[in-house]
Amino acid sequence: MSTINRKGPIIDPGVCRCCGCLKKCRIINIEYEWQGQKEIYSDMFMDCFGLLLSHLEGGPEERLICATCVSRLREACAFRKQVLRCEELLLSAKIHLDNDVEESKEGIKADIKIESIVENEVVEEDHNNEAVLIPDSNNEPDVNSKKKSSVKKDKVLKRKRKTKVTVNKEKHELVTRMQKVKKLKDADVPEQKGNAKTKNTNDNEMMARHNTICIVENSYVCPFDTSFSDYFCIYCRKQFTDPNKLREHTMTHDPQIYKDLPQKKTLQIDILRIDCRLCTQRIDNIDDLKRHITSIHHKVLYPNIDNEFLKFRLTPVRLICTECDESFTFFHALKKHMAEHFGTCICDICGAHYFQERMLILHQKTHQKTDENYPCKECGKLFKSKHNRYLHIARTHKKEPAYPCTKCDEVLFSYTLRYRHMIEVHGIERLFECEQCDRTYDSRKSLREHNRRFHLKIFKHQCDLCDKRFYLPSRLKEHIASHSGERNFRCEYCGKSYPRLRGLKVHMQSHSTEKKYKCTLCSASFTQNVNLKNHIKRQHQTMEEYHE
Repeated sequence: MSTINRKGPIIDPGVCRCCGCLKKCRIINIEYEWQGQKEIYSDMFMDCFGLLLSHLEGGPEERLICATCVSRLREACAFRKQVLRCEELLLSAKIHLDNDVEESKEGIKADIKIESIVENEVVEEDHNNEAVLIPDSNNEPDVNSKKKSSVKKDKVLKRKRKTKVTVNKEKHELVTRMQKVKKLKDADVPEQKGNAKTKNTNDNEMMARHNTICIVENSYVCPFDTSFSDYFCIYCRKQFTDPNKLREHTMTHDPQIYKDLPQKKTLQIDILRIDCRLCTQRIDNIDDLKRHITSIHHKVLYPNIDNEFLKFRLTPVRLICTECDESFTFFHALKKHMAEHFGTCICDICGAHYFQERMLILHQKTHQKTDENYPCKECGKLFKSKHNRYLHIARTHKKEPAYPCTKCDEVLFSYTLRYRHMIEVHGIERLFECEQCDRTYDSRKSLREHNRRFHLKIFKHQCDLCDKRFYLPSRLKEHIASHSGERNFRCEYCGKSYPRLRGLKVHMQSHSTEKKYKCTLCSASFTQNVNLKNHIKRQHQTMEEYHE
C-alpha cells in the first residue's frame, strides 16, 4: 500500500534493498523533505560512497529503503562532511602558514633593502660632510663637524626604525583585514535585496550568527532545542528530559557542525558550564568569554551585538531566569517568561511579548471577537480551528492516523499512542521525580497534577453543604451523594449499592480477584488490607483488648 504525506511517498509494506527487512519504506530516488531540507537517497549514496545504484528505473518495489537505513545514511553523510571540513581547515592552515613564511621572507628582503638604502644615505651624507670640511693649519680634525655628522647619523637611524615599525604595522593591519574577510565568507550568509532597514537587519542577524558560531565552537556552552518542556539535541534531535544527560550527549558531537545547521531565529543555549575549549581557563560569564577568546586566542567577534541567543541554566529541579532570578518548575513556563525580557513581537492591546511574529498573530486573534467556526462536511460539527477539524475527520470519518512519529515513519491515532510508541519502541526515557516525595511519573502532566493535589493542596471545588473541598469536580459530585443518601452505584453481581464510584470499584475486586488478606482469628478473607483491618476492628476488637 502506498501513501503520500507532506514529506514524500511511503510504501507499506516494502522490502528494503539495503538491509532486506520488511518495513515501511521510502523510494530511493525520489525527493523527500527532512528538517526543512531536500534529500534524494540515491544521490546521497553517490556523494558519500561513490555508489551508482542499479535498477533505479524499475518499479517502486525494486528501489526501496527503510527509515533505519536512511538514518544510517544521514549519519554517514554528516561524517563525510565533517571529515571534508576538517581537511579543508588543515589545508587552509597550511596555506596560511606558507603565506606567512613568504610574507616574512619578503619582509626580511624589504628590511635589508631599507637598511641598504639607509646605509647608502649615511655614507653619502658622511661623504658630503667630509667634502665640506676644511682642515686647519695643524691638520687636526674639526670637532664641531664630527658632532654634526653624528647627529645626522642618529636622525637617519631613527628614520630607519620608524620605517620598520610602519611596515610591520601595515602588515599587521593587512592580516587582520584578511582574517575578517575570511570570517565573513565562512558565515556564508547570502546577500539580500531590499531597502536600507532590511539590509541593516540582515547584517545584524549575520553578525549575531557569526558571534554565536564562534562562541559555540570555542566554549563548552550547550546549544539545544525544546518542545514544551522536553529537551532535544540540536545536532541529532535526540530527546532528553534530564539536562545533565543532554549536556553529556552534546559533548559527543563536534561543535563545528553547528555552522552547517539551518539558521534559527532564537537559538537557546545552556550556560551552566561555559569555560574555554582552547585552553584550561575557567569562565562563568559570556562577556568574560568574549573578552578572553578575542584577546588571548585572537578570535574575531563583532562588537555591540547583544542577545545573539537566549541564555538558560538548565537544572533537573528548579529553573532560574538568568535575567531576574525568578524561578520556575517547567521550562515551558520559563521560556514564556523570557519573552518578557527579549521578545520583540509585542501585542498592541495587552502588551504580551513573543519571539516570533506568527505566535503574536495567533495571540491577537484571541482579542478579535469573531464567531468564525470550521464545520465538518460529514457531520456538521463545528471546530474553532482547521487543525482540530482535520484531526476530527481523520480519526472519526476516515479512520486514519494523524499523529506521525518523529523518529520513524509510523503514524498513530492519538497523541497518547504516539507518546507510548516513543517510550516503548524508541526507548525515550520518561522519568519525572517529585521534589517533595519519592513518587515518580512518566509524564510532566502527571507530576504537575500530583504536586497540585498532594503538596500544594489546590482544592477549587467546595461542597455547598459542608466545608470539604476537592481537587476534581467528579469527587465533589460523589461527595454530594453522601449528603442526599443516594446510592447510585450498584454491583451487578450481588446488588450491593454504594454512594461513590470508587467504593463500587473496590467492591468489584471482591468478585474478580483472589482474597489474599486472611484474618488470623477467623476464616474471613479480603481482597484489600484495609478491609482486613476494618474487619478486625469491628469483629475482634474485644479480642485485641484481651491480648493487650
